[in-house]
Order: sequence, then C-alpha cells, then structure tokens
Amino acid sequence: MQSTVLQFPVIQRICARESISSPPEIFMGGPDRGGLHMSVDAFVLIHGGFHGAWCWDRLIPHLQKPALAVDLPGRGKHPADMEEVTVEACVRSVIADMDAAGLERVVLVGHSLGGATTPVVAAQIPERVAHLVLVSCILAPDGGAVIDAFPEETRELMRRRLGESAEAASEMDEATHRELLGGDMSEQDIRWVLEHVGPDSKHLFTDRASRAGLPDSMPRTYVRLRRDNAVPWSLQEDMIALLPGLQIEELDSGHNVMVTQPEELARLLNPIAEKD
Repeated sequence: MQSTVLQFPVIQRICARESISSPPEIFMGGPDRGGLHMSVDAFVLIHGGFHGAWCWDRLIPHLQKPALAVDLPGRGKHPADMEEVTVEACVRSVIADMDAAGLERVVLVGHSLGGATTPVVAAQIPERVAHLVLVSCILAPDGGAVIDAFPEETRELMRRRLGESAEAASEMDEATHRELLGGDMSEQDIRWVLEHVGPDSKHLFTDRASRAGLPDSMPRTYVRLRRDNAVPWSLQEDMIALLPGLQIEELDSGHNVMVTQPEELARLLNPIAEKD
C-alpha cells in the first residue's frame, strides 16, 4: 500500500514509500561501545526530519558518555508505513529503545523536526530525563502541532503541500539540500547526507501533542545555529518563545551541526551530562 509522506525539508514536497515492520534495533556509541548494559547516565539522540540514527555518527565518538542514537519509525532499522508514523508512535519508539538499552537517566537531545517528538518524550518520562537539549528544533505550541508554530502564510502553504496526493511524489534534489542544509556544509558532506536521507511522515507536522507533564524544574537548553538555512535565526527565536525556561547556547554552524561541527557540539553537550 502506498503512503503519503514528506520528502523535502521543511515544507516543499510529498512522496510515497512502502515499509515493512521489523523489531527495533538499538544503536550504541560513545566510550562504552562494548554493549547494551548501560545503567549510567547516557545521551539519547533523536534525529530530525528525513534523517536517521546515522546522522549522529560523527558526533558520538566525541561524547564523554555512552550514547543511544535512535531511529524513529520508518527509518533505518525501524521500517514502517509512513501513514502510521505519528508523533505518539515516535514517542513510544524512543521510550521502547531506552527500555531495551536499560537507560534510567539520560540527557535527551533532539534535532530539527525531532522537536516534534523530543519534548513529548521528556513530558511522558520526566523522572528519566536529567536534561532536555533542543538543537535548532522545530517545536509545536503545547497541545498544538508543529504546523501551528509557523506564520499564517507559511501554514497555508504547508497545508496545501501536506494535502496533496501520494502521486505528487518528487525526489529530493541536491540543490535544495545545499540550500537548506548548507551554510557550512561541504560538497562531500552534502553527498554523504544525500546517500542517507529518506522520506518522512506528514503526521510529524500535523499531529497535536501535549507536553503537559514536562516539569518546570527540568533543565532545558536550546542550541541556536547562526548559519541555519532550514530553521532560520528568526524562526529559532519563535521556537524558543514556545518553551519557557530555556538556557540558550549558540554555535556558528549550519543546520546539520552534528555532521559539520561534531566536536563543537560535543563541547556543549559533555558538560551538560557531567553536571546533571
């Protein structure tokens, strides 16, 4: 069966893709690469739209704590029909991967469209999240959808795009990736990303989700990226306004900072894990 999915960050195109379900697989990294026995603090890394666990590969060796890079449903080792990939399905998948890895207290890190899922995970298991980190994340208003956070004119364009049929599918092109994910991305990096990206679910833009369980006392950080073309500076400001209590950090980076500047991102993340 064909499913309607997005194939173009952030709002451009729609695609269809068939997927077959399979049991989840845990991806581990960091200093304790030897197994899944983790009972100490760790990073849990949640990728953004059209990406997968692979996008964290360059960051993980620089982290001073073990790391679990998850594949959300429909990506990597979690194949799924994209029509069934909802925000709640992504939240359940992340928590299941944490359970399988035996993680009890983590620094939860989301990137880009991972902001649709990451704060909701934190709200559902606040006792297990020592710190919430949002790297140039797109957020939804509490109880709303990601699409609700955009200006009205942009929302209307997104609704039209999201409402198109699966037959309107289009492949992602390199020029668009260079524009949206560039800023500091070399051609070699662009080609590496192009080899791995895939379609994504429209539900991550349109599903409403609550983060009512997110305690005010939970430490939280938003990492702003100065050269981000996919989530521009002004849009990052709008996102920050949606979640009170954020500590703000900045990096002079394009959108895929974990690809282009992994050491710099790790220098921000490692102290967070140490103090929490």
